[in-house]
Amino acid sequence: MPDHHNVLDPGWQRAWARFAHVITPLRERGLLCDVQFGLDDWLVYASPPGHDAVLIIGHDDGWLVTHQAPAQDWASMTVVYDSTASSGPSDFDDIDPLLASVDVLLAQLARTAPAPVAGGRHTAEVPTPPPAGRGTRSR
Repeated sequence: MPDHHNVLDPGWQRAWARFAHVITPLRERGLLCDVQFGLDDWLVYASPPGHDAVLIIGHDDGWLVTHQAPAQDWASMTVVYDSTASSGPSDFDDIDPLLASVDVLLAQLARTAPAPVAGGRHTAEVPTPPPAGRGTRSR
C-alpha cells in the first residue's frame, strides 16, 4: 500500500479498488504501485524497485503502458503496450496482453529482489488510521 495521506481519501480508495485487477499482478511482480488522477482519468503508476523508472498505465478506450527512465524525464517515454489504437471494443478486464508486455520490459531491467506481498495476494482494502492516543514524553 502506498505511504501517503491519499490512502484515506474515498476517491483514491475507489480508484485503487477499480484497478485492483491490474495492481495486484503488478505488485506480485515486485512493482511499487499507486493511483493518481491524470488529465481526465485515474492512472496506475508502477515503479520497479531500485530503478529511476516508472510505468504509467491508463485506461480510456483501451490500455496504454509507457515506460519512462529516468522517471521525471518526459522526453524519454517509450510505449510498451497500446491497445487504444485497436479497432475492436476495449476490454477493461483483459489485462493478459498488458501483463505480458510488462513482463518483457521487466526482464530487460536489472532488478533487485522484490519484497514479498503480504499473504501472496493484495486486497483492495485500505487500512484505517490508528486511533488518536495520548502522547508520551521522553525525558
